[in-house]
Amino acid sequence: MRIVLNKAAKGMFMSRPALVSRALLAGALSASVIGPALAEDDLAESEDRRTIVVTGERDGDANPNANPNAPYKVENSANSKFTEPLRDTPKSITVIPKEVIEDIGATSFREVVRSTPGVTLGTGEGGNAFGDRIFIRGFEARNDVYIDGLRDPGVSSREIFGVEQIEIVKGPSGSFGGRGTTGGLVSLQSKRPQIGNDFAVVEGTVGTENHYRGTIDANVMLTDSLALRVNTLYHQADTPGRDYVESTKKGTAIALGWNPVNGLLVTADYYHFRLDGVPDWGHPFDSTTQQPYKVDRDNFYGVIGRDFLYNGSDIGTFAVEYDPIDALALRSITRYGETYNRYLAGPVGAVCRFTRTATGACPATGTLLPEDQFTVAPGAQRRYSDTRYLASLADATIRLGIEGFSHTLVFGAEYALEKVDAHRLLTSAFVEDANGNVLSVSPFIRNLLNPDPLLNGTLTSYVDGVTGPTQTRVESTGVYLIDTIKFGPKFSVTLGARYDSYDIALFNPDASNAAGLQPERLANNVSFLNWQASGLYKPVEAVSLYASYSTSSNPSGEQIDGNGIAYDGLAAVTQNLEPERNENLEVGVKGELFNGELLLTGALFQITKQNAREQTSPGVYELVGKLRSRGVELGVAGNLGDKVHLFGGYTYTDAKLVNSVNAANEGRPFANIPKYSASLLATYALTDRVEIGGQVYHQSKIYGGTQVAGTAFVPGYTRFDAVARWQVREGLEARVNVLNLTDKVYYDAIYRSGSPFAYIAPGRSATLSLTASF
Repeated sequence: MRIVLNKAAKGMFMSRPALVSRALLAGALSASVIGPALAEDDLAESEDRRTIVVTGERDGDANPNANPNAPYKVENSANSKFTEPLRDTPKSITVIPKEVIEDIGATSFREVVRSTPGVTLGTGEGGNAFGDRIFIRGFEARNDVYIDGLRDPGVSSREIFGVEQIEIVKGPSGSFGGRGTTGGLVSLQSKRPQIGNDFAVVEGTVGTENHYRGTIDANVMLTDSLALRVNTLYHQADTPGRDYVESTKKGTAIALGWNPVNGLLVTADYYHFRLDGVPDWGHPFDSTTQQPYKVDRDNFYGVIGRDFLYNGSDIGTFAVEYDPIDALALRSITRYGETYNRYLAGPVGAVCRFTRTATGACPATGTLLPEDQFTVAPGAQRRYSDTRYLASLADATIRLGIEGFSHTLVFGAEYALEKVDAHRLLTSAFVEDANGNVLSVSPFIRNLLNPDPLLNGTLTSYVDGVTGPTQTRVESTGVYLIDTIKFGPKFSVTLGARYDSYDIALFNPDASNAAGLQPERLANNVSFLNWQASGLYKPVEAVSLYASYSTSSNPSGEQIDGNGIAYDGLAAVTQNLEPERNENLEVGVKGELFNGELLLTGALFQITKQNAREQTSPGVYELVGKLRSRGVELGVAGNLGDKVHLFGGYTYTDAKLVNSVNAANEGRPFANIPKYSASLLATYALTDRVEIGGQVYHQSKIYGGTQVAGTAFVPGYTRFDAVARWQVREGLEARVNVLNLTDKVYYDAIYRSGSPFAYIAPGRSATLSLTASF
């Protein structure tokens, strides 16, 4: 985090005109309390300050959307559909800048989510892909991840070395994102070329658990109007507190920005990423306590010599932004990408308390063994999928108005074609040792307390060359219009609508049944309209009070990585159903303190799915269920005075099944969702060169199950992290991160089956980073 302690010396610089305002106050406080204290100062300033542009020097790689003096506080969304400053946007949006990502020690998308209240990690399972599975406000969002405004299809393990900020938009967002987005969406903003700015930031990190990481972020002006920005990554590390679990990541992001004339910016970028690791599916469950077995944290129950994890991405993007006049902005972005997700992983099976048979099967009854003789047989979840996609978006922003009344309209169109080939992955029946000798493989049986996951060789995996892949093809189009109408300086209304068509087709060559019917072909072609309406009132300039209503839609087969109904994939009995419909009611307050450097937010929300898919009789599904998630969110971001810097939040979520054909399920909470979660990152500047701080994160227990909670659960926990920075000299900084300071044993997520397992979180780790800026 590059906090500007000497404001007079550093100044402020924005690389392009930006809406920078001094506002945003009290997320949880009422306007009646904070208003009088701010009114005199705020009313004395004109509305023109929202377009202030001050030139001077600033750290070269600084986030152009953040407050120059408070990097934890982001002023503007990177999404052009949100035209107002975040303080004046009538929707809950949590923006995590790269400075926060550094201070919490996160090196992956999953690690950022682990520290974000209101966003929950899920498990990769047999029916959905192993990777970045998340829930927002209680609802699945694994396919609601966007990069620079376009959906990033497929589920994989994402890196963040080329990310400027991560935006989490809360609540149904069909008007902004199209299909899905039931609980919200996540948008990653890439680091962009900066015209007129040369800099290089080189960072090297070493740490416990064989942690080695190096990144380079360089921006070079090739000519007066052409900039090249390059980000590179090398990362190798074991997982703290886990035997055998490791990963190696390599990545490059190259972007060219061309500014031939004033108001025109043309960019082209290419993103390349590879991950090679060992998948880890955690610890077994005790069916008697309905909690994870209390085994050693480092126990690994997979199969070393068989299990693997490979992720990769190659993505090219071309964009044009043209602002011919102040009142008009045009944007076009086109992307082609290829990603893959390939793994064979050993999920922890049910614990056997009896003597297994010669084939490794666990008998239903028998003589109970002592616990040190209990056994576990790892499974073999696997995926070998390739995703190719072409996406394009074009929109225009028009600002119209007269004194005291104005319109800001955003209208555009979007097209996407996504293709997924999911191959059958087979394994050989024998192991080859280092000399190529063929050895027999006994059943994979592990001792519960002392598992030995090592094979005597390597078990070969290969793609089925006889049965072709399951092929999924999705073609979608959308048109949208968003209008923000301002009635003077105090009141505004935002209206939006989006019309989408969604056409999915699935061909499964392995779906022939015993009667010899043709391979199964499924399809769903639907259209749907979503809209939103909100009103915003500003009692004083620094405070925004708002109320909002929004909708979204979930067509059948929306989760294109899903295998069947339980994972929201396409199925014969659901392909002809209309989309599920979601609506969101939200009221909130946003505002600023301390000269606009501290943002406080608060919101009450309720999401209702009126027509959830449910099985009403064997082989019959209907839209008859009702789900509801309601709660409260609080947030803080920015500076508390000159020395204290804060970022955090609190979320209470009461998510449950309201109506069901199965009366026994009514009133039961959602699976995978904690009722409470909270975090606070705080740092303190001891001197102009030394800063210390830490983060505390708390989460209540999470129940397993499918849609509604079962009895199995992982307990709640509180985790502490620490960070310290020392500016050795101008342009050289040292940072120490200690994660999970108390070495707390806790679990991220729980598998949904009747014999679940739990993802165990990393143990304590410490890293030292040296950052050189040129």
